[in-house]
Amino acid sequence: MESDTKSAFNAIAAGYDAHDNRNPILQWMRGLVHGVYLKYIPKGSSILELNAGTGVDAVFLADKGFSVLATDISDVMISEIQAKVKKQMAKIEAKALSFDEISTIKENNFDAVVSNFGGLNCINDFSKLSGDLAAKLKPNGLFIAVVMNKICPWEMFYYIVTLKFGEAFRRFKKQGIMAELNGEKVLTYYFTPGEFTAAFSRNFTKVKLFSLGLNTPPPYLLGIYNRLKPLVKLWMKLDEIFMSLPILNQMGDHFIIVMKKNEPPLKQTK
Repeated sequence: MESDTKSAFNAIAAGYDAHDNRNPILQWMRGLVHGVYLKYIPKGSSILELNAGTGVDAVFLADKGFSVLATDISDVMISEIQAKVKKQMAKIEAKALSFDEISTIKENNFDAVVSNFGGLNCINDFSKLSGDLAAKLKPNGLFIAVVMNKICPWEMFYYIVTLKFGEAFRRFKKQGIMAELNGEKVLTYYFTPGEFTAAFSRNFTKVKLFSLGLNTPPPYLLGIYNRLKPLVKLWMKLDEIFMSLPILNQMGDHFIIVMKKNEPPLKQTK
């Protein structure tokens, strides 16, 4: 199944940036994620990025003075990053690595690990990855993940209104679904913030939780944005205001979770 995921992302790599840039909802969401990165990650930090894609976030972080090791399962995506590094002289190293291969990275003193836009939704067992990420982080290091939420009111509403009742609760399927991504199908699992927190709880503690896209339609409903632009922009403003509000931050198209590495308890001396 990992090979299928790799093939899908290899296939979309060339057109990924163009698709991203054409979608104002995606651009807005990415801006909010970047704001969280800058708020929580200290200036000058070293960052390990998972599922880096074509390096949009890596380039942003490097431009802000961070050093970035960008990883992705897709070697074609990594080639796109390397081309940007060469062109922009960005402070980025890029390696083609799957989640299972993070343990092979020699460095173990990163200040933060980041993962944007649901890359972690491609797997449903985090036991190995949790330990591997903790091993790569400095004491009190941060893990910031942007994950597709199981509870997306907009998606449920849209599919019920369009009489596609079988799709309204598709995110609740434990076995995952074949979700479409830029014309390719990728096996995708969805998690609530509580489920995701529990999966990493052995090595990490939640610091902050944000909703991403509660009032705003998901990026694939771009037609709604185009038809109701002033109203959707108002919804975006409401999302920005209330994204960290308890209860509301449990729902949305995605969630942003900030976690801190657990430190071993001090040994008691007799």
